[in-house]
Amino acid sequence: MPAVEKSVITDWKRLWQMVSGIHYETPQDTVREELMNVASELQAGVLQFKPKNDSNLELSTLLKEKKQEKLLPFTERLQDLLDLESAQCWEILCYYLTQEYRGSASLLTQLISTETNMAKLHEDIRHYYSLERMIVLKIVKNLIVFHQVPNHPYHHEYRAVVEKITIPRLRDSYLDQLDSLISELPPRKLMAGECFHSAERLVAWSERNAREINEVLHILLLLAEQQPMGLEQIKRIFAACKQHSFGKIQSYLDDSQLYHQEIIRSLAYSELMLILKCLDFEKPEEHSDLIEKLIDNLQVDITSMYHRPEHGPLLLAWMLLCLRGTNDADDASSLLRCRQLGKRAVDLKCFVQLHLIARHSMYADDSMLSRIVRKTIYNQLGYLCNLFDGDGSCARYEGIYELLCELVSWPHLAKDFCSQAEDDGPRSLYKTLLENFPLELTHLSKLALSLTKAGQGNYIKSQLESLPILALLYDENLHKLREVDTNEFELLASVRPFPRIDFAIPAGTSCTAIQHPSGCFMHFRSPVNYFDALHHEINCLLLETGHLHGDFESSERIRNVEAGLRFLESAVKLSKSISGISAEMVHPTEMCVDLLHKFKSVQCPPVGLLSSCMNVCTALLPLVDEEIFSRISNLHILPTVCHGSQYDFKMYSNASGVGFESRFLGSVIDNVEKKSERYEFLLSYLGFLRTYTKLKRNRQIQMEIPGLIFLLRDVFPHLHTWHFSSQLDRNKIYFEILSFICDILDLFNTSKESDCKQRELLVKVCVYSLLNLDNGLILLRFVGVGNAYVQYTMELETNWMQQQPHGLMMLVRLSMRILMQLLRLKEKVYGNSETLSPLEALIYTQPKQRDTLRIIPTVCSYMSNIFDRWLPILSCRLLKRIALQFNMSLLACLDMEADQIRLTFMQKLPDELESDSIKLAILELVDACIAKQPGVTEAFFKVNYAHDKRSRSFFSKECVPTIGESIVTYMREFLDALQVEPLTIQQALPAKIMNIFHSLWKHNLQMLVDDLVQDKQFWCKLCSPLFSELQPNLRIYTQLLNIISIEVYTGNGTNAALLDVMNKFFEQKNFGPWLNYVFNMPKVPAAKNLSSSDELPDWICCLQAFKDLIVILLKKQPKFMTIPESQFKLMAHKCLKVLVDRSNYLEDMRPFIMLAELYVFILLQFKHAYTNSLEEEEELMELLLQLMNRICSCYEDQHVRAKEACLAIVTKCTHLYTDLLIRDSSIALRFLNSVVGIICSELQHMENSVSLENSQSLNNSDSSDSKASTNSLILCLNLLKAVATIFHNDGPGNWDLPFVSVRLFQRLVRCVSRTLPLFSKQVLSVQLLDVLIVFAKGHCSVEFLHCDVGEHLWLNLLPPRELLQSKYDFTKPAAVDGERWTVEQWWPVYARGIEFVTIIYEKHKKCFLQEAFQFVGIHAVFLEDALLLSKQSLEPAAMHLIKAAVTLVASLTEHHKEWKQDNDISLANIMRAVQSLLCHSSSLFHQQRNLKCLLAGRRSQLEILRSTGALTIDDELISACNDLTDIIIFCVKALLRFSPDLIELLCCSEYEPSKHLALLDVKFGAPKLNEENLTLTFGIVLNLVNIYVKALNMQNHGFSEVPLNSLPNVEHSGDNDDADVCVGHQTNRTYSKSLSTVSISTGSCPASELLSNMDGQLCLLALEHLLMLVASQAICINRSPNLESLWKQIVRRDISNELVIFNEFVRRKVILDYKENRSPWLRRKHGLYKPKCVDPARSSSSSTRSSEIVRRSNTTNELRVNVVRRLHLQQQQRTPPPHNFDMSGELSPIAQIQGAAMSTSLDHRDGRKRLYPAQQAGEAFLEDELAAIDLQYFPPPTEHGYSELSQVQMVEEDYLQLMSALFNVMPHCD
Repeated sequence: MPAVEKSVITDWKRLWQMVSGIHYETPQDTVREELMNVASELQAGVLQFKPKNDSNLELSTLLKEKKQEKLLPFTERLQDLLDLESAQCWEILCYYLTQEYRGSASLLTQLISTETNMAKLHEDIRHYYSLERMIVLKIVKNLIVFHQVPNHPYHHEYRAVVEKITIPRLRDSYLDQLDSLISELPPRKLMAGECFHSAERLVAWSERNAREINEVLHILLLLAEQQPMGLEQIKRIFAACKQHSFGKIQSYLDDSQLYHQEIIRSLAYSELMLILKCLDFEKPEEHSDLIEKLIDNLQVDITSMYHRPEHGPLLLAWMLLCLRGTNDADDASSLLRCRQLGKRAVDLKCFVQLHLIARHSMYADDSMLSRIVRKTIYNQLGYLCNLFDGDGSCARYEGIYELLCELVSWPHLAKDFCSQAEDDGPRSLYKTLLENFPLELTHLSKLALSLTKAGQGNYIKSQLESLPILALLYDENLHKLREVDTNEFELLASVRPFPRIDFAIPAGTSCTAIQHPSGCFMHFRSPVNYFDALHHEINCLLLETGHLHGDFESSERIRNVEAGLRFLESAVKLSKSISGISAEMVHPTEMCVDLLHKFKSVQCPPVGLLSSCMNVCTALLPLVDEEIFSRISNLHILPTVCHGSQYDFKMYSNASGVGFESRFLGSVIDNVEKKSERYEFLLSYLGFLRTYTKLKRNRQIQMEIPGLIFLLRDVFPHLHTWHFSSQLDRNKIYFEILSFICDILDLFNTSKESDCKQRELLVKVCVYSLLNLDNGLILLRFVGVGNAYVQYTMELETNWMQQQPHGLMMLVRLSMRILMQLLRLKEKVYGNSETLSPLEALIYTQPKQRDTLRIIPTVCSYMSNIFDRWLPILSCRLLKRIALQFNMSLLACLDMEADQIRLTFMQKLPDELESDSIKLAILELVDACIAKQPGVTEAFFKVNYAHDKRSRSFFSKECVPTIGESIVTYMREFLDALQVEPLTIQQALPAKIMNIFHSLWKHNLQMLVDDLVQDKQFWCKLCSPLFSELQPNLRIYTQLLNIISIEVYTGNGTNAALLDVMNKFFEQKNFGPWLNYVFNMPKVPAAKNLSSSDELPDWICCLQAFKDLIVILLKKQPKFMTIPESQFKLMAHKCLKVLVDRSNYLEDMRPFIMLAELYVFILLQFKHAYTNSLEEEEELMELLLQLMNRICSCYEDQHVRAKEACLAIVTKCTHLYTDLLIRDSSIALRFLNSVVGIICSELQHMENSVSLENSQSLNNSDSSDSKASTNSLILCLNLLKAVATIFHNDGPGNWDLPFVSVRLFQRLVRCVSRTLPLFSKQVLSVQLLDVLIVFAKGHCSVEFLHCDVGEHLWLNLLPPRELLQSKYDFTKPAAVDGERWTVEQWWPVYARGIEFVTIIYEKHKKCFLQEAFQFVGIHAVFLEDALLLSKQSLEPAAMHLIKAAVTLVASLTEHHKEWKQDNDISLANIMRAVQSLLCHSSSLFHQQRNLKCLLAGRRSQLEILRSTGALTIDDELISACNDLTDIIIFCVKALLRFSPDLIELLCCSEYEPSKHLALLDVKFGAPKLNEENLTLTFGIVLNLVNIYVKALNMQNHGFSEVPLNSLPNVEHSGDNDDADVCVGHQTNRTYSKSLSTVSISTGSCPASELLSNMDGQLCLLALEHLLMLVASQAICINRSPNLESLWKQIVRRDISNELVIFNEFVRRKVILDYKENRSPWLRRKHGLYKPKCVDPARSSSSSTRSSEIVRRSNTTNELRVNVVRRLHLQQQQRTPPPHNFDMSGELSPIAQIQGAAMSTSLDHRDGRKRLYPAQQAGEAFLEDELAAIDLQYFPPPTEHGYSELSQVQMVEEDYLQLMSALFNVMPHCD
């Protein structure tokens, strides 16, 4: 609002919220200051609002000063409507636009554009003005009421204001206002009809005027209580009321309208009570002069008033005043005149009128005003009884007992009534009832009920249990009397007045005879119990029912019983236990069931009586619920359904097919209660149902579900169409139904028995029914009432400080609460589907659609309610729930502009007077909108409004209003406060703001607070709580860690401010306490409530957030920062310690899982052990063993994530602490036992799951469970691999005993045999086979000989059935086949199976030979396919399979003779496939594009084939060529088994050509288009030789003279130290994509850049094998008698021509001084050797060792031929080579040991691929190691003498020199 000179009027609505105490929690000083500032206005009341004629300034002049001339037409019409002074009219307009107007600026422009549009806005402002006037009166009323009430929060401030104004001035001012309001006329133009809708507005003006008169009357009544009125004041009041004719003369009101009737009635009652209060003198003798003057002045006027009912109480009061205040009682004429007044009052039914006044809604509360009214009436009743009730005659007046019961039902009068003497005041009426008991049983019961309600139950109950007199109708046959005096008698014989009741009047009892209209009654003076009389009445009623003939309404006995049962109900409620019910009360309570049974079958039952019976049963439920439930159920009067387990909630909701019957309840409502328009039995049933529901007896099918179905099917949807005698009764039923629904929903929310099916069914029926239109529409009608109507109805209430218990406001609140619960529980009936329920479809309607409800805007309107502090909070919470559930734009449904939204919500945040509750609700709404409602979020955060230049002001200047501030301003203030005091975060509001920060980062909306983040101090401020004293159970720490984690994860590492915060966080002084805080966890299990993550305990959330942060820093953003080493090790140490401790509390697995996973990520950062000493290492291992032991003890109960994390921890620690496990055997034994326990549990679980899966279907098991179990088992298998690797190398010899003892190897084999056929277990099968391979490579392989490997695996290793039924298909598999085997998925499994067979065979040779042949026999076809797979694919899996197959074949060909005997066909087919594989592999060196296609797989081949550019040589291609080289080596090795031995060919004197066949085709033919008929030719092999020679040349391969043999009998000379080269030395080349740009290409060789990057040692190895094959086959062919000499000549020619490059390579690289020395026979010498001194006694042993060759038996990956070893063995018994092998004598010793040299050379190269390579240098160590694994002893030479030249040191290049010499000789020899 713009600044003006001085506010002419005050914003009274705002002031009411501040000072009333029901809306704001305003500080007392503020209240005092605000009230003192307006004290004069409060005194003036409505007179402060001046009429238009009092204007000192013309409106046009005022608007011109304000520069708002455009508003002149609008304001002028407004002034005419309000009849208000110009300045005040302007102020009212300003207040309305700034405080009340909720539309947009553009809408306001439209509203003031035309007169038609102005009318609506004028009406809104008129209503606002009327409210402002009323609020002034309400504030004054509050001041007077509460300034003397100590428990009111502002009573001191109120008293100060009242004392400043003074009561007399207030009284005079409001008397003036009363006169003014009664005489006030409507605005002139309204009367003249010159305004729009003049008639309606005249009626509205008259209604406002009447309400203000009524309020002023109430204020005067309160003032009269504070200070009695004087003569003049009373005369003015009486004159005004007479002028107003007690409200009858109120213009423009229509008597036919109910509301207008109520207004007139209220005015009459208020004016009458004000006059009665003025005439009420409790001590008339003290005011005798005033009374006389009043009588003199008012006697004539009052005595003439006897024509209207409201005159009756006035005449009564005037009579009593005359009799009490004067001596008229002594004067006969005066007394007669007074009696005439009294008679007129009785004739006008004054007591009935007073009863109506006392029960009126204005006085139906316990406010001071009501107390004054009731006390005034009570006093008049007391005066009457004191004067006229000496003989009990007052009891005969109509309505007097009803009035007394109403008055004493309030505590302040009930206490006074019970404390009075027996004959004092109204107590005489009670005495009359006692004297005539039980003649007036109904009145006595009602009076007792009223006193019980008012808190005097114990007093009246004790009175009624011992009544002094019993009046009985005289019966001369029963009553034997003796007359004592006149009408006085004595009973001669005892009498039992109540048949079948144990009560008797003893003989000798005195009695009095009194004549009553119904006969002569004897009043016995004997104590009697009220409940015995009630029991008798019930018995009589049960006997007389048949005689009533359905006329129950006029039955006196029914009325007696009904009233008695109502008191009985209150008496039972008063009893806290069953012992509180007396013996006399038992029978009446039990007979309630009899009454229900009796009257349920009559045609028109007395519903009042039945409802009383039901209420008694309801009162008994908390005491004896089982018995009451049983009896009521057997009556069959309540709704029922059938109990069927097959029924679902939809059937119950529709009440179809579940046997629902409403029974007697439904019929009595339809047939009786709807006609009488009173629904007492329905209300009684609702009370019974709600009471039983709260007992939680879990009988939902018998009680709650039928009741709910009945209410939601037959009552709730139709209640608005029923007729009621009063709206209050309708609201009461609505209240009970809505409360019952809340009970059901609350019962479900608070129930811990979540597994109760009946309770879940009850909730589902409730939710589903309310989500449908029948009930949902009624619910939405309450929600959609709107704030305007709710507030208007509250404005009409007399008491604004107290709401009616069943008023509209309460119904709206209940409906909103239920709607929130429905939206939250919707998924219980609709699941997680996006389908909208009918109720939601009505709610989520945008304004453009037809929407008469407009629920969302209506809910938003409740934000401005001033009477109920909870309604705005409920509004925010409901909007929050809608925002979360709504999948459409909430902004569109609100139909509000962004500035309106901020005005509605954001303006409350900075207001210090607003309560924290509403602020919390608003912040929760903002938080919810961030997640689901971007449009509303933008409005809250003022997105894109910074450049909005539109005018927001309608006043003196254009400006952007501050009321539209975004929430960012509030968040900035929060950050500033947080920096000053970090512990501020403990408060509720800062915590909610932190929730908003958290949501922004969580949903990646940080840009909304970009202005805050740009501040350099932002992260320092935000994270300040992390560095203050850590408080327990704060969610803030979790949110901060999450925010930091998200920022680190999504950032680019340049956030220096955040880095500073993190560095500070990881400082020792901060990080140490943080670890203690995070790891400080309670031992008790946390409550598991999965409905919302917010319900998780704070310590669990904090632990999870801390874990996430550490994982992100370690794995996702390691470059952001490095955690200091000391802190990191500290965290690792504490984490493990807490993890082990937590393993003892596994009831709640969540913290254990988080700790375990955190420790896994910590361990992964360590490459070596992180302990600093041996003690720490042992301590850590002890903790690890404790953890493993705990896991083993309850492994089956572990969560799958806990299993996986713990297995990962153990596996990693196994690698880190290998030395300790090897060093300490006790630790190793405990460790291995735990590993065995875990793997056995996993294998057992896997066997069970596989068995179950097979029993159901092959691949239809639960994928999630299968995956979970597979992951943990795979981790177990990896742990087994690690253990096997470690203990194979360095462990003790018996390390495998724990595994053998549990038959682990047999179980592994059995398990893999079961998993192999299952597609779902493919990964597991691969892992199991890997474990078998690892164990098979060690000395545990012998165990597999006893495992029936062939029985378990050979058949199961066959390809699955679906692969055998379909051929290899190059098309992409269909989606439906995603769960079926494909060949690509089978390759890894099959390759490992073949590798396993190969390893066991290589280990055990003959022992496993038959099983191996059996495997080959079964798999011959598939092995052949595997060898030929290279023509289809060379993907990694395919390459692995090919290598595994060819390796097995190469190994088994060692026993090819036995193989041929076993299965010659398979041998022939497989060897043919080997030849084909060798041919295809050689061709791939020249077909690099084809090779690339095979490597890429079938899905990428087209792209490669389509590309026309040059093929790039990359790592993949180079690696493939190396793999092909391996394959070629194995193929050649296999073929060499079938080729003649080279030494035999060279050295044997006899040669048998028939023993061997040529393997290489000599006859070169034309190129073949079909590869199936390719044969292996000399050309192919020679081409391969040239390829590898070229590769070695391009790599500039050199020889380092590595020794191949050991000479134990000689010692090295000093100049030959260079010969001591480590045997393990290797010269492998590394290759990469950075290839040489120099390329040499020839027609017969692959690209030079490819060859230059291949593995040099592998190329040399392949070259040696190929040379051996060429030499053997060439000699064989040359000696073949069947081959023509022409072909032999061609072979010799090809060898001579093609091997030139090889011979040149040898000449350059091997021969000594090749440039000067052209002879290929000269060998490089390697120093001199001297014989050692040998002991003669050991000469034999020494000579034996001299010929020993120590060789490691690792044949798994042996790639070299063993022919040279045979050469050495056979050379000792053979003759020298033939003559055509011409050698000089100088070389003869070399030839003698050439075989040994070659063998050693080959064995050395074999070490390149050994499983356990020797890591230490030194000859002694190597010999010991080799000897420990496998020693092969060769027999000693037969020759006994050697020369010194025989001891020759051989090197690897000697072999190449030998082969070169051989090929040089071969072309020249036949």
